[in-house]
Amino acid sequence: MSYSKISTITLYVVAVISLVVILFFYVSPRTVDIDELEARVEQLTTEGVVEDQPEEAPAKADSTAVDSLGMTAETDSTEVAETDSAVVAAAVEEVPPTVEIDLRDHLSGWELMVYKRTDYALKWAYILLALAAIAAVLFPLVNIVTDVKAIIRLLAVLTGAVVLILLSYFAFASDASIDILGYTGTDNTDPVALRWIGTGLFTTYIIFGVAIVSILYFEIANLFK
Repeated sequence: MSYSKISTITLYVVAVISLVVILFFYVSPRTVDIDELEARVEQLTTEGVVEDQPEEAPAKADSTAVDSLGMTAETDSTEVAETDSAVVAAAVEEVPPTVEIDLRDHLSGWELMVYKRTDYALKWAYILLALAAIAAVLFPLVNIVTDVKAIIRLLAVLTGAVVLILLSYFAFASDASIDILGYTGTDNTDPVALRWIGTGLFTTYIIFGVAIVSILYFEIANLFK
């Protein structure tokens, strides 16, 4: 099988998977009550899960001494204040701790997939960028073995890739925070990380668009041959 056929098949596979990812990203939220799902996850992540603590029966006051004396002693106000402070401190120390929750224990598999759909889309974008980089370097290198003129084409491809990355970085990417569903990491506030994420995404969009246009062009051109 020639490399041209392999590249064509690869492009078709990538295009189909990308279409599935896009459809899942936009259609899946319609299959659940997305507002209720987000509110439930927000409550779980902010409040956590409280560990169950055994309930202790309240201590019964010992009135034997009072009954035996037949009188009640006046309690010093300072001792009362100190006792109240000790009780409050003990109550604070006995507050049940919160446990870091695992969303898999509280959401169904489909709900978790819908909630994490942004992560899946980003991961696929990274895979597309890696595939594009490999294809841009690997296939020209294979052709170089039998065709010296391919070096010029390789340099042209690498130059185009550099220009595309620079264009995405300076013209399209931004260091503004992104509204990423389900992500609470610090990278969403790092200007450098945000700009490079945007560069990767826009580079992937452009490469994907060029690949689709190329496939359609060659397929339509073949119809008229």
